[in-house]
Amino acid sequence: MGALEARLLPRLQRAADEPHFAAVRAAIQPAFWVMAVVTAVVYFLIPPRPFAWHLSALFARFLDAYHIGFGAMGVALALLLANNLALRLHYSRAAGVILTALAFAISLPRPVPLSPIVLLGTLSASSLFLAIIVASVSGEIMRWLYRWVRSRAVAIALSALAVVVVFAGIAAALAPSHQSMADVLLAAIKPLIGVGDTLPALLLVVFLQVLLWTAGVHGPGFLAALTTPIFLGAIDANGQAVLHHQAPPHIVTITLFLFFFPGGSGATLSLNILMLFSKIARIRRLGIASLLPSLINVNEPLIFGLPLVMNPSLTIPFIGVPLILATITYLAMYFGLVAKTIVFLPSAIPVPIAAWLTTNDWRAVALVLFNIGLSFVLYIPFYHAFEEALQSRPEQEAQLVKTAEAIREHELALERHPESASPDGDEQA
Repeated sequence: MGALEARLLPRLQRAADEPHFAAVRAAIQPAFWVMAVVTAVVYFLIPPRPFAWHLSALFARFLDAYHIGFGAMGVALALLLANNLALRLHYSRAAGVILTALAFAISLPRPVPLSPIVLLGTLSASSLFLAIIVASVSGEIMRWLYRWVRSRAVAIALSALAVVVVFAGIAAALAPSHQSMADVLLAAIKPLIGVGDTLPALLLVVFLQVLLWTAGVHGPGFLAALTTPIFLGAIDANGQAVLHHQAPPHIVTITLFLFFFPGGSGATLSLNILMLFSKIARIRRLGIASLLPSLINVNEPLIFGLPLVMNPSLTIPFIGVPLILATITYLAMYFGLVAKTIVFLPSAIPVPIAAWLTTNDWRAVALVLFNIGLSFVLYIPFYHAFEEALQSRPEQEAQLVKTAEAIREHELALERHPESASPDGDEQA
């Protein structure tokens, strides 16, 4: 842990503060998901044909609405990411959003469908990759011109010209093959989904997520630029397969993480239950206060309050338990013992309920309960060792809490004032 603290974790924290990573992490927030939900609800409730009220038709309509909603998420991500990059790279937010929207429009499939619904359905989850690319490239163009051109008006005009030249040039280069950038990304995401749908890839993602959290870096947010489009694409493909009366093709989806992260990253629901019976009053009170958040898979109170950040006593189970649960979950679905996930659900839904809703299989509930029970057993010896260490060395608890508070304050400061971060990823004085 000392080697990690001295060498690896500071580098991870600096990487997390890098403007592009931080901007994506900030963009994939509730507003980003709201766009998908609103679009899906509108599509579901205002059909272009007479509404069929029997159950199978409603379910098909529901899956179609999800598919359209994923396309709308890309539009929202492009605009939110453009705004966040402008804050962090210190150029005009309005110009950044407008130029990103222009680049996004130029990159759409040609000919552009007249119906927005058809367009969103064509893009679906690939729209997220498109949004990240056009926002990042447009942002870098504006960043460079703002640095070298003194007149802001001239910098914006040159940025607009450069964005049009770059993305129109790409569109022209792809035109002979009757493709657009969106078409290329749509084709590229399929093999990525295939690679991500393997047990080694799943374990690598889980490992990185929980390792980052031990440094106080939001693991899912840090990896979101790559993992969110891939795993959303997988859940979308599963839903569309069911819609067309086929077997869902993918095991690893964005919803699968609910099965091996009960309580949040690190599978900390069982740890929270252990804390309710702690011999240390502060930990017992924290366990009571954080139980309700843990039930809806929010565990930041434990990560920064117990803390789990930079905590050598609990690092092994925090990283190891999710890897074991992920392996069990993957194999259970691979061998057909549990149905695969077919719809995306927010992580705030309690895990047993979400498991049943996303699979329509009671065995998924049994798997989740088994995972919670196993994680409880695996956490016990490490938690007891942690408690004994605190009782024998009370000053260690104070130092852990102090370190976690410093990391959390740094994260909150960047969230509240992203414009205070320098383009190089370090906070300005």
